[in-house]
Amino acid sequence: MGRPETRIVGGKNAPFGRWPWQVSVRRTSFFGFSSTHRCGGAVINENWIATAGHCVDDLLTSQIRIRVGEYDFSHVQEQLPYTERAVARKVVHPKYNFFTYEFDLALVKLEQPLVFAPHISPICLPATDDLLIGENATVTGWGRLSEGGTLPSVLQEVSVPIVSNDRCKSMFLRAGRHEFIPDIFLCAGHETGGQDSCQGDSGGPLQVKGKDGHYFLAGIISWGIGCAEANLPGVCTRISKFVPWILDTVL
Repeated sequence: MGRPETRIVGGKNAPFGRWPWQVSVRRTSFFGFSSTHRCGGAVINENWIATAGHCVDDLLTSQIRIRVGEYDFSHVQEQLPYTERAVARKVVHPKYNFFTYEFDLALVKLEQPLVFAPHISPICLPATDDLLIGENATVTGWGRLSEGGTLPSVLQEVSVPIVSNDRCKSMFLRAGRHEFIPDIFLCAGHETGGQDSCQGDSGGPLQVKGKDGHYFLAGIISWGIGCAEANLPGVCTRISKFVPWILDTVL
């Protein structure tokens, strides 16, 4: 399986502060003096963030840093400063499967609560188990701009349509791949390719604007094959299937 390779391809720089729940999940250096971007994530409340299980499964809590309010990695001075937190606890979903990427979800508790600001706030969880087929979603992250290419310094955004799981399977088949797409997966991508998430976006949010005008967390980016190729949609963990588990953990 070609997994997990995730970045934003065919996207554009996001406006500062548009995605205030976007997180950079970071791995600390050996001595803990610095950290490097590893994955995306999303703020659930002042104490917890959601990311992919594969982003943190192999790390000790002491090796993880969570950066919120970040926008441009290359600028120390930004319109508003980022906040970085150490991690008190990580909870990888107990059914997470490293081989199939089922249940690829983790919750990370921060050592100190976040102070919300215009550029730091939580995203809503889905209120229903709507399949969202045909909805336009937005993927955000600092993943590679092309397969094996460079990492951007500025947060990227790209719009992708959500496709049904059956259509997702048939898209993979047309590309010569037999993929297992259970209902806990959510697929998004253009049949022609060209726009997608890629390496470095794993764990980040796939967000959909609800009827009330607020965005909700439809998916956490899990895996893909290549980047933005025709008939190879990006695959997310479908958050509507995990709301009870998330609430049990974070409340």
